[in-house]
Amino acid sequence: MLYRIEKKPAMRIVGVKTALSDDMELNLKSIPKFWDRILLTEEFKTICNLSNENPKGILGVSIYRNPQDIFYCIASASNEVVPEGMFEYEIPESTWVVFENDGYLKENVQSIFRRFYTEWLPFSGYEYAGLPDIEVYPIYDKKPVIGHSEVWIAIKEEEE
Repeated sequence: MLYRIEKKPAMRIVGVKTALSDDMELNLKSIPKFWDRILLTEEFKTICNLSNENPKGILGVSIYRNPQDIFYCIASASNEVVPEGMFEYEIPESTWVVFENDGYLKENVQSIFRRFYTEWLPFSGYEYAGLPDIEVYPIYDKKPVIGHSEVWIAIKEEEE
């Protein structure tokens, strides 16, 4: 797994969101349907045009506040005014492990999350920081299937 560790300042994302369940299997089905629905809208074009901060590109962001408040966003890192019907969310400063991915986007992104928890994290000297997880995709005018993407997962030094 190709990765790097980066410390990043707080970032503000702007986009659209959908509620998630605490059932991961349901989420693995509902998130691709959400992407399919949003990719066909003017909202998606607006989100693409908002991308002016790092990480550049289109973001898929999973946010867990509590068991009753879990959602997934399609967004951009941006300092622009929030368009009507969209929302903003501030992700705090953190250290991130950034996994790079080349290939089929959906399968490889899901595989990275699995491998992070089972292979990377137990031997890394880090703990999961419990912040939003971020998928970074290139900006396309249609649904990307193959390409370069990144998965950003917030980590903190393991407590002894």
